[in-house]
Amino acid sequence: MGKVITISVPDWVDEKKFREALLRALVESSPNEMSIDELRKLLGISKTEESIEISSEIEKIREKDRGRLKWLS
Repeated sequence: MGKVITISVPDWVDEKKFREALLRALVESSPNEMSIDELRKLLGISKTEESIEISSEIEKIREKDRGRLKWLS
């Protein structure tokens, strides 16, 4: 499905910055569409959560904002 490339860099190269620059270059040269599985593999994401819980405090703020929007329209 893909190619494995091993790159050796000198000790003075910041590995994190090098990885980010390489990933940016790959993204710029990659196709416009990519499956989610390929993207997860590229970014090294192994576990995802389907649902994210929203605290009650944030829900209260959302309700307050909805009330403001109703008033404006």
